Amino acid sequence: MISKERVYTALEHEEPDMVPLTDHIYMQRSLEGILGEKGVRTDTPEKYVKVHRVLGLDLICAFPGRLADPSGQNREVEEGLSVDEWGLKHRTIDGMGWYLEGPIKTVEDAESYEVPDPFLPWRVETVREIVKLAKDDLAIAAIIGGPFTTGMLLFGFTNYMRMLHVSPRSVQRITEKVAWFQTELGKIVIDMGVDIIWMPDDLGMRDGPFLSPQAFRKHVFPSMKEMVNTFKNKGVKVLLHCDGQVMALMDDIVEMGFDGVHPIERKAGMSLELMKAKYGDKLTIIGNVDATYLLPHGTTDEIKQQVLECLRIAAPGGGYILASDHSIHEGVKSSNAKAMFEIARKYRRYPIRR
Repeated sequence: MISKERVYTALEHEEPDMVPLTDHIYMQRSLEGILGEKGVRTDTPEKYVKVHRVLGLDLICAFPGRLADPSGQNREVEEGLSVDEWGLKHRTIDGMGWYLEGPIKTVEDAESYEVPDPFLPWRVETVREIVKLAKDDLAIAAIIGGPFTTGMLLFGFTNYMRMLHVSPRSVQRITEKVAWFQTELGKIVIDMGVDIIWMPDDLGMRDGPFLSPQAFRKHVFPSMKEMVNTFKNKGVKVLLHCDGQVMALMDDIVEMGFDGVHPIERKAGMSLELMKAKYGDKLTIIGNVDATYLLPHGTTDEIKQQVLECLRIAAPGGGYILASDHSIHEGVKSSNAKAMFEIARKYRRYPIRR
């Protein structure tokens, strides 16, 4: 099988020839460390695709954006402080941008706020090039945000929670606006030839969901389900990236129609064994190799033991894609990232030994 076929088979809950491999690798230092070159980013498609080939991955994430534009669309308002096109303020510390606050403070702000234009041609320059470079062999997943995280950041967490009580209509309006933007952008990249929409929307924290399941069902999930339906009706699979402890939301995630879920975060107590037992026939499970301690600090033998554990638990019967339980972030040693996938390539062939 070529990589694309391998991923498709896993997403159909069947056993391919080998367990597919993927990860979220988007930080410049991580990409540069793996490739051993400077200037490697998600907006330098040839080098970005090469990183995935070096690691032997089957699925590549395509992040929408302008080609070779490390500054993005942020506007610097003072040294180290920038505002993006959504009106979100960030402080840059040691090269990393940290969220400060959103533009919506009042009900009036929510009523007047308009999302950016999803149809600007530059938004999909990177995706177009990645499709050209990788469409013949790799599965391509476009990263298209969900309606919750961006909506919450527009208000700020504390203000979002307050607005849920004093003006739920304001929250609903913003959620629907964000969902519209992301849906339109997703439709464009699907027409370009991506195979999958991968929706990052963190619904949980370490100890549980950000909102009660009831609040999510009332205020967020209707828009999310409409997005999933729209994308699936255009013929692609839809995956959810959702950090945190979200077992309380898993039935809802299945009901909304997602085809797979990532990253099954260990430090949040997400059990791969429980996920496989309860949802392995309904969702493709992606991830669970610890990116908090193991990949930054572990030995090659420790990485091997955990990779084998993940394969043993989740791979039999199909429906598993091996990846970290978050991303290959800047704290992950490049040598450990390479070791994880080298070990996985050695032991991923079906039938998997339990």
